[in-house]
Amino acid sequence: MTSADILNKSLFICYSTPNYSKLTELCLKSLTDIGVKNIEHLLDYPDQSLMEKTGFQSDLWYYSTNQKMVHLVNSLKKYKSNTEYKYFVLCDCDIIFIKKNIAEWQNLEIILRNDTNKDIFYMKEYASDVNTGFVIIKNNENIDNIIHFYEEAIHLFQNSSKLTNKYGDQSVVNRIKHKIRYGFIPNEYVIWGEKIYNKHKSLFHHAVCCKDVDDKIVQINKIQSAF
Repeated sequence: MTSADILNKSLFICYSTPNYSKLTELCLKSLTDIGVKNIEHLLDYPDQSLMEKTGFQSDLWYYSTNQKMVHLVNSLKKYKSNTEYKYFVLCDCDIIFIKKNIAEWQNLEIILRNDTNKDIFYMKEYASDVNTGFVIIKNNENIDNIIHFYEEAIHLFQNSSKLTNKYGDQSVVNRIKHKIRYGFIPNEYVIWGEKIYNKHKSLFHHAVCCKDVDDKIVQINKIQSAF
């Protein structure tokens, strides 16, 4: 197995809208920089009225968090029978990948493969909540269950209030996550905002706790300077 073997047999699924173009460009470049060739990226063009206000909990934000799940379901249905793909990776476009630690993907795959009781892996947020910005899904005999899970999540999201879904798709997933066999990506592989858990194992940086796109880019540049 080469250090990037998991990257070669994964399909990275990304969703973005035009207001995220600066971040999307950085995200996709960082993916190609670590040798990823299999990317299913949907650049969506919402109605112009939705584009008038951007940011957390705007109408555009709620629209996008729903459409991200729709794009995931469509991609899983389209590619689940492709035996080349052992993993599907859902990736927000404010994720930047760390080329310097590319060899650590091999160690992460060993963890994923050995945990035979889990089908899907999230970043951890708070004590037990999952974060839906970066998700690794095994393409195994339970893939249809994952598809049905996200179809239910979409239905619940579209038929409940913004107050109920104040964290978008993440709110829904955390309400019903007991229906799937999920686990967590070890923190040592994650950079959360400005928190670097392990500089020598960090695989990706999730730019969070920022007020807007430009603020995310400032944070990304700060983290990149550490490597």
